[in-house]
Amino acid sequence: MSTTKYLITHDLDFQWGIVTKTVGQQDVPPHSSYPIGKHPEEYLFSPNRGRLLQEIQILYISKGRGWFVSAHHPKTQLLAGDAVILYPGEWHSYAPDPDSGWRESWIGFTGKMAENLIGKLLSDKTNPIYKVGVHDLLCDAFNAACEVSETQLPAYQEQLAGYVSLIICTIYARSRQLPYLGNPDIHGINIAIKYMRLHLNENIRMEDVSREAQMGYSKFRKLFREYTGFAPAQYFLQLKMERAKGYLLNTTLSCKEIAYRLGFDSSSYFNKMFRIHQGMTPLEFRSTRNVRTMPNG
Repeated sequence: MSTTKYLITHDLDFQWGIVTKTVGQQDVPPHSSYPIGKHPEEYLFSPNRGRLLQEIQILYISKGRGWFVSAHHPKTQLLAGDAVILYPGEWHSYAPDPDSGWRESWIGFTGKMAENLIGKLLSDKTNPIYKVGVHDLLCDAFNAACEVSETQLPAYQEQLAGYVSLIICTIYARSRQLPYLGNPDIHGINIAIKYMRLHLNENIRMEDVSREAQMGYSKFRKLFREYTGFAPAQYFLQLKMERAKGYLLNTTLSCKEIAYRLGFDSSSYFNKMFRIHQGMTPLEFRSTRNVRTMPNG
């Protein structure tokens, strides 16, 4: 399997914020020369000398093993399931292990949206290797990007922009999720979330929720925040606010009735929390319903 495409771009493509410059994948058999094939001058590469790129690239290894080194990262073994961010202007080098070879996929891109996503999610040049595992969604995204680049039908760059976003966000998500897979305590966190959803009409204590999760409260609170990004009480309030917005937009219930249904002590406290959460009062939010409704005819 070998696919390598170097793509031309149009000024209009940059309006999407992501422009793909190259995409490809190949199997490198054991004890074969590397890199395989011919490449344009700006992509010429020798593992002994390394190289600099003008755009961001993502390298993903789905089979075999090898090594990677960069200006900010020491030489490190790469394994199947590793993704590497190659930053523009950052010297780097890599190659498969001669005894194993590897299957590599890559995509190179530029643009303001791409730079923003990488800057927010995957910006650490001292740690450019992400352990994401051999994941079907990621493999499929690279496969689809290669297929799109082969046909190059009208608006193919716009399609590729979607696959670049998917690849970036999947790498970020998988790198966050993998440490929790197989952790039995996460089952307890999911039980806690389900319990919260079933009791949105009550003012429950988080200590009671931690008992449902079969965890001590300190451990529960710490793990819950790590896993969801919210403290348990904040998460419960977030769920209440989302349910409140549904009531305001889709029913004629008064604020007092909504506050009662969601277990708030008073409508004034509900109004206060809603304003803090949404930046407007419940009635102001409800008034946006007319704006959101499509006109007849």
